[in-house]
Amino acid sequence: MTKGKILKDIIEEVLFNKNELDQLKQLINDLYDRRLTPKELRVYIFDQKNKNMDKLVELFPYLIKQLKMNDSPTQITENSLDVKRQAELLEKDKFIEHIGMRVNTIFNKLNKRMKA
Repeated sequence: MTKGKILKDIIEEVLFNKNELDQLKQLINDLYDRRLTPKELRVYIFDQKNKNMDKLVELFPYLIKQLKMNDSPTQITENSLDVKRQAELLEKDKFIEHIGMRVNTIFNKLNKRMKA
């Protein structure tokens, strides 16, 4: 299994958690039956997105450590990383930061719409 596949599987598990999707389905049915307001559904969705983002942010240091350990038969310490690996980590950090900023922008836009 490749690193990309492992990472994709872990992220997919966080974003598409079966229990959360089942609950969302129930809430949509409640909205349809008018037992729930659109605002309550939006709040739930925002809360879930925030929780998912928090889970992903918590997972990344662990995942990077695991990927580094799987690269070599010996444990790799941060000080022993070669230039290539340091560049890869910097690229991944920038990517994560970019994703975080995009999620924050989306959240702020949706939050403004909710208040309007």
